[in-house]
Amino acid sequence: MKNNHLVTLLLKGISNTKYKKFKESSIKTLMRLSSIQCINHLKAVFWVLLLQIFIYSSIVNASSKKTQELRHQYSLQQEKWPEAETTHKIRVDYLSPLRKGNVNSALSLLGEKLFFDPQLSRNGTVSCSSCHESRLCFQDSRPKAIGINGKIGLRNTLSIIGVEHWNSFFWDGRAKNAIQQALMPISNPLEMDLELEIALSRVNNDKTYQAFIRKVFNKNDITLTEMAFAIVEFEKTFPAPNTLYQQFITQVQENPKQAVGMLNDEQLSGLHIFRTKAKCMTCHNGALLSDSNFHITGLHAYGRVMQDLGRYDFTKKPSDIGKFRTPSLLGLERTAPWMHNGIFNNLKGIINFYNMGGARPKPGKKYKDDPNFPKTSELLIPLGLTKDERNQLVEFLKIL
Repeated sequence: MKNNHLVTLLLKGISNTKYKKFKESSIKTLMRLSSIQCINHLKAVFWVLLLQIFIYSSIVNASSKKTQELRHQYSLQQEKWPEAETTHKIRVDYLSPLRKGNVNSALSLLGEKLFFDPQLSRNGTVSCSSCHESRLCFQDSRPKAIGINGKIGLRNTLSIIGVEHWNSFFWDGRAKNAIQQALMPISNPLEMDLELEIALSRVNNDKTYQAFIRKVFNKNDITLTEMAFAIVEFEKTFPAPNTLYQQFITQVQENPKQAVGMLNDEQLSGLHIFRTKAKCMTCHNGALLSDSNFHITGLHAYGRVMQDLGRYDFTKKPSDIGKFRTPSLLGLERTAPWMHNGIFNNLKGIINFYNMGGARPKPGKKYKDDPNFPKTSELLIPLGLTKDERNQLVEFLKIL
């Protein structure tokens, strides 16, 4: 009876411990012991629990102290934040809000009509908006784009945000500016599959366009170049996603103390990891969260069925085989799946990929001596992020 009473008391003391096996073994032991033995065992358990509480409390206090220190550091002007860590100590742009430039409203209205017009495709079923939906940050949420007659494109659709900030377009950079890019999907056989001259003729012969064209150009028809300018002018109106990150980084410019209070502890720690240990800013920096450059991440599938030679398709330079443009991370959670081939649909998966230093495929026998076999960028290195750090980084990426 005394044993049962002591067991009851002990149960109350250890019922909340997270060490389930320890708790169960202690209960079984107590049921077999005499009263004196039970008391001695209870003392031992007490000291073990006290030690656990002490260790847990120390960890919590250390974590809290670290978070408080981070809040202080990030409450300062950005130039006084902890220095950004990048591979090879590359100098990068500060994080900043993505701002829209001035827009010609009349030209933009013409561009809007063109952007949503399916008659710019061969069979009148596909428009620019088919692959660039506003609710998806002007992307389409598919692994690869789907064009006319359900044809599947070669790559994932890139988001159209900040067109005036980019210095190249498409994953392979084949368009140097937005004006060049605007018309390419129309003539692409996997997208809209229509000769540009026919597209232009359809627009100029459509009476619903006349008022728009006259208002902008004071004439009854337009050229292909003018059509491209109109589409880009409308694309300039696409806002940066209204996310917590945009609100935070905008506020950082004016009142960093107030800005840091907008992030919870996990998001703040994730921001710090993004800027430091994870070295994300090596390629993702500035207003676009992109360096606008081209890199080999190892996902080229060189010599295999799913091979994609990347930038080489445009430049024909062997050094460009397997290179793809760094995408923007803005609106990240709304633009899944990710990568040029849409291979990732989970943020933890991407982080694990980069935590290992990217993909480093080895050439098979057939390509063993191939001098053109792509080598993964030296900018990608194993990061050694812990599970907690990876989870915190995910929390930050979710708010971009």
